[in-house]
Amino acid sequence: MKYMVFLKYALVGCMGTAIDLGSLYVFIDRLHIHLLVSTALSFILAVVNNFTLNKYWTFQNKHSNVRKQFIKFLIVSTIGLILTEMYMAIFVYGLKIWYMLSKLVTSGLVLIWNFLANKYWTFKDRIFYVPSRNKYDYDVSVIVPAYNERRRINKTLEAINDYFSNTSLTRQIIVVDDGSDDNTSEVVENLKKNISDLSVITYYPNRGKGHAIKRGLEKSHGEYILFTDADNSTPIEEFETFYPLLRDNQVVIGSRYTSGSTIVIKQPKYRVFIGRLGNKLIQLLLLDGVTDTQCGFKAFQHEAAKQIFSRMKVNRFGFDIEILSIARLLNFTVKEIPVSWYNSPESRIRPIKDALKTFGELIYIKLNLWGGRYR
Repeated sequence: MKYMVFLKYALVGCMGTAIDLGSLYVFIDRLHIHLLVSTALSFILAVVNNFTLNKYWTFQNKHSNVRKQFIKFLIVSTIGLILTEMYMAIFVYGLKIWYMLSKLVTSGLVLIWNFLANKYWTFKDRIFYVPSRNKYDYDVSVIVPAYNERRRINKTLEAINDYFSNTSLTRQIIVVDDGSDDNTSEVVENLKKNISDLSVITYYPNRGKGHAIKRGLEKSHGEYILFTDADNSTPIEEFETFYPLLRDNQVVIGSRYTSGSTIVIKQPKYRVFIGRLGNKLIQLLLLDGVTDTQCGFKAFQHEAAKQIFSRMKVNRFGFDIEILSIARLLNFTVKEIPVSWYNSPESRIRPIKDALKTFGELIYIKLNLWGGRYR
């Protein structure tokens, strides 16, 4: 397989060189365009050819972040173009070497630059994992972050257990008690006699939902990781749609706002307005095309989850935005699909105050991306 990829890469390189030299000849000898202008035009034609064929034929890379990759590629190519112009001027005008021979030597020198820059910068973050079933004890690890959920956690855990009992999937359930003071962990402990492979992680003080999920992930042994809210606002049955998609997508997230979603119990209108306004800002600054970053029903391939959460720095409301931004940074595929959703009347969300906190975390995430802190 690697041999075939290398052969394709070599063929594309030869084709790019032929386009470069052939177009250079046409521009100079037939169209009588100035040497340096002709060199630039022929170089651009070769770059477009090489980028397109290598991306979609050699590597068949259809799921990467094309915009970010193209920006990097453009920077590398621009520096390569400057080097090409410089070498051509030296060889042709300074050393009086025939322009075609000068072009061949220049192409070799610039090729070294392009290869090293693209290998260690442009494509450095293109990390894709193919999970192996043999290394995991379960098909799915279900993580349930909980804070003062004594009254609701029982029903949710029983629903999760009942669902997986009617499938062929093996699962573990990890409840993370995020500093509760209402005996949430004791309620979970009492359920262990009726629900197998159920565990609870307890710590103090409260650290936030993002931190809780990260702690649960550290104890997970499933091929796929699912985290869901303690109030079961997105019914566990929605995983039926998620599971087949996880084989080809590193991240699959639920959305309350894509076509096909069903909101059975709605939020107050002012909360919907604040949420949609916030999402527009999130899409503008970080996650273009993701209609719902905050739905608490998300699933991951195990290795992708490890890579994402190991880079996480936000523990509270903005963590959803952060993990999806990191997923895109690593060029993981993020699949957003519609789900059913039931708003809980006991929700602890404080719309204005929490929205302002999330906005601050949004700016923090953007600065981290600019500063390369997630690498």
